[in-house]
Amino acid sequence: MPAEENVTLVHRGLDAFSRGDFDAGVEDMQPDVEWHVSFRLPDLPLDKAVYHGHDEVRRLWAAFRSGWAKLTVTLEEVVDAREDFVVVRTRFVGRGSASGIEVDRTIFYVFEIAAGKLKRLRPFDTEAAALEAAGLSE
Repeated sequence: MPAEENVTLVHRGLDAFSRGDFDAGVEDMQPDVEWHVSFRLPDLPLDKAVYHGHDEVRRLWAAFRSGWAKLTVTLEEVVDAREDFVVVRTRFVGRGSASGIEVDRTIFYVFEIAAGKLKRLRPFDTEAAALEAAGLSE
């Protein structure tokens, strides 16, 4: 799939997550998708670091979103896009529903695409680490 189509796929997925539309979100994912989680907060009932398949991703999204009184994830920049990978910089802003903890951080995501669908998503704290993980560093 050309890089532009992969970027469109990533935008659709982030929009679906932001809307809480779990069914639309998994439409663009491989049946055996891997969704990696980078951090845990007291309000989030997450029980593992990697979720596999549509059902687990739906469960992850529901659990993750339930821990926030306020949550936005904004795609700020497409850092690099190739045939199999899209690397993006996002801004994650939220407030924990029980703790009131405010979070405002930049997260880099590597989206791995196969056969026109999301195969794997991995978060990173730095652009360099994300590019290296995607095999796109200089």
